[in-house]
Amino acid sequence: MTAADVGSPTKDFAHHGTIRLATNGERPTAEQVAGVVAGVPVIGKACEALIGAGWRARIAGNRITVNDEVLAQFIGAGRGRPSGDATWVIYEIGGTPPVWVVGAERQP
Repeated sequence: MTAADVGSPTKDFAHHGTIRLATNGERPTAEQVAGVVAGVPVIGKACEALIGAGWRARIAGNRITVNDEVLAQFIGAGRGRPSGDATWVIYEIGGTPPVWVVGAERQP
């Protein structure tokens, strides 16, 4: 996925639902951020995609802060993890539910 993949106002997400992306500087939700980073296994590319969706995004370690309101944490694949796959954990910094967990690997 690249920033060009998220250029439209909606994006296909999780079983053919749609996620409305940023327009006119509106506040991002954890669900919208999850829709952009799902299937992106590289933190730099995920940050570029979020910027392409119209938000401010900054990387610090294994986390991306989106508009100072949503945090996307990348958890890499490795031994000892139940699924063995990389994942993203996305939540609003204010602590409001829900927390979104999406895969970082594209499924066939």
